[in-house]
Amino acid sequence: MQIMERDIEILRWILEQKFMTQKQVRQAFWKNGLTKDNHETYRRLNILGKEGFLKKTDRQVYSNLMYLVTRQGTRLLKEAGRNPGLTELTELDDSNYLHDLAVTDIRILLFELGYIHWTSERVLSKYDALRRVPDGMIFNKDKFTAIEYESSQKSRYRYQRIFLDYELERSIDQVLYIVDTPGLIQKISKEASAGTNIYFVSLEDIQKDLINAKVKGDAKECSLQELLGVVS
Repeated sequence: MQIMERDIEILRWILEQKFMTQKQVRQAFWKNGLTKDNHETYRRLNILGKEGFLKKTDRQVYSNLMYLVTRQGTRLLKEAGRNPGLTELTELDDSNYLHDLAVTDIRILLFELGYIHWTSERVLSKYDALRRVPDGMIFNKDKFTAIEYESSQKSRYRYQRIFLDYELERSIDQVLYIVDTPGLIQKISKEASAGTNIYFVSLEDIQKDLINAKVKGDAKECSLQELLGVVS
C-alpha cells in the first residue's frame, strides 16, 4: 500500500480527536473531491483498516461506525513526524462519546471556514501548564482561542469555577463557548464576570451564518470572524 499525505492527515485527525465517523472523515477530506458513487472515503478507510492502521468499534452513533487509530497507526504517524506523543485508545468513554462527536464536528466546521490551526483536547491535556483543558484551541493572528462545546447547563457553582480558571489563565487570550441553542447562552453567560474575554455563540448560528455568526460577550458583540481574526 502506498501511504498518501491524506492518509497521514486522516490518521492524525482521528488520533487527536479520539475517533471519527466515516461521515466526518468524508466531510473533512473528501467534501469537494467525490465521484458520483461517493464511496472513496469508505474504500480508503477500509484499506487503512486492512493494513492495520485503523480499527472500527462495535458501537454505532447515528448509524455510523467509529474509527480509531491502532498502535500500528500511531507508529506510522510517529515515523512521519505527525504524532505529538499520543497513544492508541483501546476503548471509548461511553459518557462522553456524543460530546466528543460534536467537538469533532465543530473542528471540521471551523476548518472549513479556514481556521486550520486546531489543537485537540488530547494534545492539550499533555501540557500541565493550563489551569483548565478546553475541548480544543485555535491559533490565528497571534491569538489563542479556547473552544468549549456546551450541550446542557451545568450548575452555577461549576461555571463560576470554570470561568475563574479562564480569567486567571495567562496562556489563553479568549474563550469561545459554542452552545447547542441560543437559549442556553442566556442561562450560562450571566455567570461570567464583567470585562472577561469569554464569548458565546450558538452552534445553530454558526451553521447558518458561518463567519458572520454573532458572538456575544460582556466586553463586546461581534462576528465570529472578528473574534477569531481574518484567515490569512
